[in-house]
Amino acid sequence: MAEPRSTRQSPAKCIAAMLLVLVLVLAIVVLIWLFLHPSNLRFSVDHAAAAGFNLTAAGALTGAFDLTLRSYNWNERAAVSYRALEVGVWYDGEYLAGAQAPGFFQPPENETRIDVATRAAPGPLPRDVEDAIKRERSRSGKLTVDVHVRAKARFRYGVASTRRYTVRASCPAVVVDFAAPTKFDRVYCHVHI
Repeated sequence: MAEPRSTRQSPAKCIAAMLLVLVLVLAIVVLIWLFLHPSNLRFSVDHAAAAGFNLTAAGALTGAFDLTLRSYNWNERAAVSYRALEVGVWYDGEYLAGAQAPGFFQPPENETRIDVATRAAPGPLPRDVEDAIKRERSRSGKLTVDVHVRAKARFRYGVASTRRYTVRASCPAVVVDFAAPTKFDRVYCHVHI
């Protein structure tokens, strides 16, 4: 009686099969990425004003900066779920004020307005920063600050959601007018995810 022959795959066929599976998996990943890839989010500062702004004799800042931010989600398929937003106001590299805005859900192709009152940071400012603020305010009645926003966000596609991303927005040269501002020029932010 003849012994049954064992069918043994050649190494070339095994390598070809593994390469085919790898190419198929890669093609599926690329197609999913192309279909679900979120476009960049956008932020802007639509209004900025100072409330109770004052420098004390000890060099500390009092008051708040009232900011109106706008978040743009231009994705056609992806909604964005934000945790709390951390908003900071900076002048010449020095932290002046900050606050936390509550998180929110933003549907696809949506604009959301966020009002934030950033309270002055405790403690005195460095002397050179204090002098620069006084000089700029007395010369023009305005103060040019940078606004930074940091938030944790997830993109949602129906019931599926991505991992949590850190969204950072930097809004340079936001002009705060201490007089009654009649007009404010929107400042668009640089957003990094």
